[in-house]
Amino acid sequence: MLGFFDHKGGFMIRLKWLLVSMLAALLPALLRAQTFSGRLTSSFYAYERSDSIGVNTGQARGYQTFQFDFGGKEVRLRTYGQLDRDFNTRLAGDGKARMYNLSLEWKNLAKRVDVQLGRQPVFGGSAVGTIDGAQIKVKASRWLRLKAFGGGLLPSDQRLKLIDDLDKNYMAGGQAVLTPNPDLSIGLSFFDKRQLRPGYDALRADSIGNVLTLFVEPEDRAYRVGSVDASWFVSPKASFYARSDYDFHAEQITRAELSTRAEVSRQLIVTGNYIFRSPRLPWNSLFSAFNVEDNHELEGGFYFQYKPALRFYGNVAGIFYDGDNSRRFTVGTDLKYGGLSYVHRSGYAGNLDGVNASLHYPLQRGRFLPNVQLSWAAYKLDAGEAERVSLFSGAAGLLVRPHKTLTFDGQLQLLHNRYYSNDVRFLFRMQYWFFTKLGASS
Repeated sequence: MLGFFDHKGGFMIRLKWLLVSMLAALLPALLRAQTFSGRLTSSFYAYERSDSIGVNTGQARGYQTFQFDFGGKEVRLRTYGQLDRDFNTRLAGDGKARMYNLSLEWKNLAKRVDVQLGRQPVFGGSAVGTIDGAQIKVKASRWLRLKAFGGGLLPSDQRLKLIDDLDKNYMAGGQAVLTPNPDLSIGLSFFDKRQLRPGYDALRADSIGNVLTLFVEPEDRAYRVGSVDASWFVSPKASFYARSDYDFHAEQITRAELSTRAEVSRQLIVTGNYIFRSPRLPWNSLFSAFNVEDNHELEGGFYFQYKPALRFYGNVAGIFYDGDNSRRFTVGTDLKYGGLSYVHRSGYAGNLDGVNASLHYPLQRGRFLPNVQLSWAAYKLDAGEAERVSLFSGAAGLLVRPHKTLTFDGQLQLLHNRYYSNDVRFLFRMQYWFFTKLGASS
């Protein structure tokens, strides 16, 4: 795998030429594109906070995201990016475009193959991330689907450029999914990833106490993980899911999961879940020198549909560590226009009891949707503490949809506890969707 990335500049040059060649070859198909669709989202976020000693802080920030799809059944150009700006403090990245997706997709080649080139998200079993590279999906048969991917990691600021030191900043892997019958699916996946963290200046004291500025250059991180997962629908009313991840550097299982869901009756559904977790650390991380504890989690739950507009639910779980454990419990109800729930946490993770309530009511056939949420909790971070801390939070919002393609959404949030006499936050979002047919069907 490393041989593919061993030349720092060669792969990037080949990738650039490959993208240009593919774009030139696909340009006629793009010009005959069927559709042009997209979504524009403008967001504003601000908060003002006063703590218990009279210190006031505030922040205001704006975001503009854009997502465009251009193409037809066989060829499609996908883009997704964001601009952001801080109105209180000028930051280095303000006003610069962050690109999360800019890829060219060629679908159903020979009725079996999909090819995607450029900046793109990857979901391949245990591998999740974004790369500047290539992804190929193959329908090998009716019961076998294959996927392979590889490329450089994104720059830390998501700029539209290929990252330096590609041999130390890449992710590559693959996945195979077998479906011997419609009720059974088995997946095998593997990925290899390296990440070089940028250096930074830090203040450090020498042996006699003199404080100096030193340049810290972290070692690159390395991951090599394989995974197997399976889902089985025993019947229309019962199903199982299982998964296990293996770390080849640590030579141990880092995750194992088994869950089940059963429809006992038309009204009652029960669920069960077991998860084993071992902290996944990079191969040469500083933290790999310390002892880390595994944990096991058992959870059971139910959903009861009493009436079409009235549902009850609950779950209880235990998380077990070496010499300690945590517990959580939730019970609640969903109504037609809101909900009410109670939560309890205790043990190693702290102690908390809380109540949550929400209410929403559509007006004018859904054009207006006012909503209110209220929460109260009493908690303490350590079981040995004598006194609990009370926390109250509330939110009121309004969603306005004047047209099916345009939405305005605003919300005011309040929080109060011992440490913050007030914490006020305001969020606003405007979304616009569009979809246009541009030519004859391909």
